[in-house]
Amino acid sequence: MKNPRKAGWWSHTTGWAAAVVTLTASLAVAPSIARAACVGDCNNSGTVTIDELVLGIDINLGTMPLTACSNASSNGTTVLVNDNVTAVNNALHGCASAVCGDGITQSGEDCDPGSICIGGDNAGTVCTKESDCMGDGVCDTFGQKGPPGTVPRKVCSGDDECGGAKCIHCKAFSANGCAANCTTEMASRIKLVPGVFGAGGGQAGTSYATVNASLVPNGLTLLLNGINTVRSGSKPSANGTIPLAQRRDDANLPRIPITTLSCACVRGVVYKTCGGTQYEQDGVTESTNCTDVDTCAQSGKPPCAPVAGPGNSSEGVIGCTGLPSASYSIEQDAGGEMCPDGVVPCDKAGPAIYMPGPAGAAGSEILAAASGIGTVMGQCKCVGCSNPGDYGTDGQFCTNDDPFSPPDLRGIPSIVTLVSGEATVTLNNVNGDGDSFGPFSIDGTAKSCEDVAAGNTAGAAQAGAFTAAGPTRNRTLGDTANVNIFVAQCTLPADPTVISCCADPVAGCCGNGRQESSETCDDGNSLACGTCNATCSGAGSGKCPPGSGCNSDAVCDTGLCVAGVCEADHG
Repeated sequence: MKNPRKAGWWSHTTGWAAAVVTLTASLAVAPSIARAACVGDCNNSGTVTIDELVLGIDINLGTMPLTACSNASSNGTTVLVNDNVTAVNNALHGCASAVCGDGITQSGEDCDPGSICIGGDNAGTVCTKESDCMGDGVCDTFGQKGPPGTVPRKVCSGDDECGGAKCIHCKAFSANGCAANCTTEMASRIKLVPGVFGAGGGQAGTSYATVNASLVPNGLTLLLNGINTVRSGSKPSANGTIPLAQRRDDANLPRIPITTLSCACVRGVVYKTCGGTQYEQDGVTESTNCTDVDTCAQSGKPPCAPVAGPGNSSEGVIGCTGLPSASYSIEQDAGGEMCPDGVVPCDKAGPAIYMPGPAGAAGSEILAAASGIGTVMGQCKCVGCSNPGDYGTDGQFCTNDDPFSPPDLRGIPSIVTLVSGEATVTLNNVNGDGDSFGPFSIDGTAKSCEDVAAGNTAGAAQAGAFTAAGPTRNRTLGDTANVNIFVAQCTLPADPTVISCCADPVAGCCGNGRQESSETCDDGNSLACGTCNATCSGAGSGKCPPGSGCNSDAVCDTGLCVAGVCEADHG
């Protein structure tokens, strides 16, 4: 029996034999463009070899299955003569460069999240290239398609408006486990260093927020705790940056007691604006917020679109070799005029003006995080009340049964920029008295890209600053200038039941909520009050520890004591 490959294949493909011979002589001089989408590139190497050409022809003839080289087909189902021709051209001239964000996973890409138009008349629609989008674009602040810039994500019509970055229209966002730079996304569960009171506010090296309120002379220090999941690309982009993102539910901060005044609940928000930009073209006016109610069409603005991408609350970047700006300051005119009732200022507050600061060193970070901060007057628990109201049926504020639907509509959605450098805030014409308030500053800390990739996040700190004035002011506190800092204690394993940074479970990790052999008990925190003491060696004291905000007779529940009741604080 004749070999079908030597007879049938040759007799039907004389032209292909000539092409292969020609190719053999040409490979030494033909240009090779690696990291590309290639018909005929069976192993995604970025080039097409002679053996791969022959394999593609065999699949065309039916002597080999498509599974032997799925890239031999342009439509994913069959190999046509045109596919074989394309493969030869790719072998001779090299493959076309991969385009991250076109929704097609190509050679050199781990994945491709696709893109949507931002800034223009068809904002929010799927795109594969710049020409798919109409009208204005957005400044590529985080350096997706070129170098990072120094201006925020504002509407633009040209590169010269973007502080060193490009003006882009078709933008990729983190989605479905794929980072914006088409690398596999890593989800890091970052345990925060729990906040501790210090002299004049929060203790350095811990997580806290300071609310500098004109109607509260000494201000308020709020202790922060919890676990934040931050998603990053697994490899740097060509410009030396790694994209960052957070989904709406990635921030897991326990409710925050504000002394005896109220209780706050912070939740991530998929923040949307008309056009999907953060600022209008002047770089000062915030783009119209359409998160709750979409009035974009009625007001003649571009369509409502998510600023950080569908499903995301935050977007940012790490500069492995540095960033052109890793610090900033915010200054705002609070209005300077009181309404007739003398309590709430009229709506005359000016915009909060964002001013970029100096460049940051290697490992510098920027994360624009959107959240809603809801509050309830009184304690975080509805203790002894017959009508829970805002607390929901469980009597606990900041849980899923609270009467807010959906949960991310708690509070007015806003964006706070978190940086590894310095964040500063100043408020002028506070509460109508004409006085300035601030500046107040707080410093973050950078970690190298190598440390982040290795899970060594301990000590990294994100600093932020923001105002609440005019229509967004707090009726109880008045105009406020606020700073916050999130300090990483460690990167936790992916297992969601692990909530402690203790690295030696055999010896025992007091405070992780699981009783190990060396422990008598473990109630999920390392405080003295509650059912277990601070060393997990016996029963809790029933008293709150010094500095926790309670008097010595307070009754403890499971952690941090506030206004006579200990609230949950899984530290």
